[in-house]
Order: sequence, then structure tokens, then C-alpha cells
Amino acid sequence: MHGEVVKITRAVDMLKANLNEVARVIEWAHLMGYNSPKKFSRKFLRHYTVRPQRVLEYTRVKSIVHELRKGSKSNFEIAITHGIPDEKGLNKFTNYHLGCCPTAIKQMTEEKVESKMEKLAVRFNNVPEPS
Repeated sequence: MHGEVVKITRAVDMLKANLNEVARVIEWAHLMGYNSPKKFSRKFLRHYTVRPQRVLEYTRVKSIVHELRKGSKSNFEIAITHGIPDEKGLNKFTNYHLGCCPTAIKQMTEEKVESKMEKLAVRFNNVPEPS
């Protein structure tokens, strides 16, 4: 392992704080101080009882939705800060996970957005929220 290994209990908080640098589990593992993403994944799964990839995807979707709803950044800026190459990639990402484009997310009622996120959380086995 390189550097100091961060306690697995802080993994979700570390992810959220460094979301602009983490788009894959291997990057998350390195952020946490692990050379082996497999070892990180096993420890994460034992602690949270959900795979890190699911938490990573859910956290990224939640952050993207938040940024889209805030409306202070362009779709390109939101894509780049979440490790997505461009607006087209952001469109594919939101369509894949939420079944709608970024513009639709911006225009949805808060209740509709919450409903989509709840369905996503259930699909991802009720991923843990960062503290």
C-alpha cells in the first residue's frame, strides 16, 4: 500500500469530498491508500454490505443531479468535474441511470427528482449516505 491507509469507515466521506478526482473504484482505492482495488473492495463490501461500484455510481448521480438542479454550472462543467468527458457523456450517464437527459432533470419538480433518486437507491441496495 502506498502512503497511509484511511479507515474504511471514512470511505464514503472521502469519495464525496473528492468526487471530481474519482470516477472508478481503482481511483477511489488509491485515494484511500490501497494499491489493490480488490483489497479495498473486499474491505468495503464487508463493512457496508454493498459493493463500492454501486456506492460510487449512486454518489456520482446524486452529485450530478444536485449540480444540475442548482443551475450555476454548464453541463460541460458538471461533466468535467465528475470525470465525464463532455456534455454527450453526461447525457448518456444521466439517461442510463435516471432514464432522462440533464435538461429534463433541471426542469423536474423536486418530488419527481426525489422519486427517481429513491428508486436509484433501492436499485443500488440502499447505499450508505456520507455523514
